[in-house]
This record gives sequence, structure tokens and C-alpha cells, in this order.
Amino acid sequence: MFEQTNRNRLFIPLLVLAAWTGFGLFFGTQSYVRDVYFGKSASFGGHIVGWLLCGYSWAMLTAPVLLFARRFSFSQYKWLRFFLIHIPAAVVFSVIQLAIYDLIAHPLFDSGGHGFAEYYRFLLANELQSSFLVYFALITAIFGHDHFVLGRKAAEIENPVEIEPLVSQTNGNGNGHPARRISVKENGRILLLDVDEIDWITSEGNYVQIHTPKKKYLIRDTMNSMETKLDNHEFVRVRRSTIIRVAEIKEFHPIFNGEFEVVLRSGTKLSSSRRYRKNLEPLLRA
Repeated sequence: MFEQTNRNRLFIPLLVLAAWTGFGLFFGTQSYVRDVYFGKSASFGGHIVGWLLCGYSWAMLTAPVLLFARRFSFSQYKWLRFFLIHIPAAVVFSVIQLAIYDLIAHPLFDSGGHGFAEYYRFLLANELQSSFLVYFALITAIFGHDHFVLGRKAAEIENPVEIEPLVSQTNGNGNGHPARRISVKENGRILLLDVDEIDWITSEGNYVQIHTPKKKYLIRDTMNSMETKLDNHEFVRVRRSTIIRVAEIKEFHPIFNGEFEVVLRSGTKLSSSRRYRKNLEPLLRA
């Protein structure tokens, strides 16, 4: 088991490294061919090394970009707010990427005695727009992976089965009782997950992801459906894409315009929206 875990931990960094290596080789070759075509003196090795360093500087930022893209995913925000968040983020990450590139490439390519700051200004003037586009290409790839790959994987392993009376579909305020267990199909078997194990729930396109202390479960369902299944005294919906167990909430940090950063006992930070502030009023008054 430990060997398999270690292999899995190595696989992701190696995959990221391979992807950015392919990026460097492709664009390095393309850049070299373009210069040769237009009659410019060009060094194939120089083009390859330069673009590989560009790819590897982005490789260092892949993990934080991945976390940021999933924290502020397209499924959670409308078009305007999504771009209001990611356009400034693209600039910030691009500035950082060019700084990393400067630190690595400057000693290799600067033969004119120019300083780091001067070379960095040159990069900002000439390459910022390219890095900006690379950022959006990266978050598009992340969205595509989450939507199509994770979505297809969930479809293969998950087909929620209605099991009565173990799983009730009515809310605590209705005629029935809140669900105490949720059916999850996993590896060819149906797991009855106790709702007491759930810390929070988020939406992932046409699926919901159930977060427990030990693992996550991706099932085909809607947030509205999940909300009706759960006891509204134990769970609170804080935004269109997030439901949280009340007992797991540790702190509220006001952000702006009636929105909060919700800190859980585990240290996880989630955000609420103004639309669902009314659901938090009883907790804020307590």
C-alpha cells in the first residue's frame, strides 16, 4: 500500500514535468523554425533551452495555479465574476513566472552585462502577454480535466441508488425525516455513508463532492437535492455550490458586502455568498 502511495505521489510531479517539457520542446522548435524561415540567425539549442526554462518556471507554479483555479472555479461563479477574479490572477502569476524565468535564464543568456532588473523589465515588456495567455490555457486545461475526466470517472463508479427507508429524500421540515445515510456506489459495491461523517459538500459540474475526514466521494446529484436530504439544523448552505456541517464551523471572517470566509475546524477555508447570508443569521447571532 505504501509503495503504491509513493508511486502515486511521484506520478503527478512527473506528469507535470513531462507536460511542460513537451511544451518547451514544441514551442522551442516552432520558434527556431520561424527564425530560420525568415532568415534570422538562430541556435536550435538556444531556442529549446529558453522554452524549456519557460515551461519549467510554469511547472513550479502549476500546483498553486491548480489550487487557485479549483478554489475559484468556473462552476462556482458567473462569467463576469469569474473573469474579475482570474484576470488579475493571470497578471500576478505571469509576473511571478517571469521573475522565476529571469532568475534562471539571466545568467545563461545575458552576455551584455545587463542586470537582473533590466532583463526583467525587458521580459515584462515583451513576454507578459504570452504568459498571460499561458495562465488561461492552464486553467482551461484544469477545467477540462475536472469536467470531462473526473466527470466521466464519476459516471463510471457512481450511479446513486435510492434505498428506502435507509435513505430518506425529504427535509427535516417536511413530512418525512432527514437522511441519516447516503448511498454511494464505489468499486462495484454500494456504500451507505453516515451523514455524521460529512464535513462539507461542494458542486462539481453535474456532480457533488462529499468531503469527509478520510476521503472524498464524487456522486451524480445536485446541490438542491442534497440540501433537501440533509437536516437543516446540522447542515447549512452558504453558497450555491457549498453546504457545510454546522458543527465543523470554527470562525467567520467578514470579506465584503455580506460575504464571509468560513473557517472549519480542520483549517479548511470556504466562502459564503450574500445570497445565502440569511442561512447564517442564526449562527451569527449565537
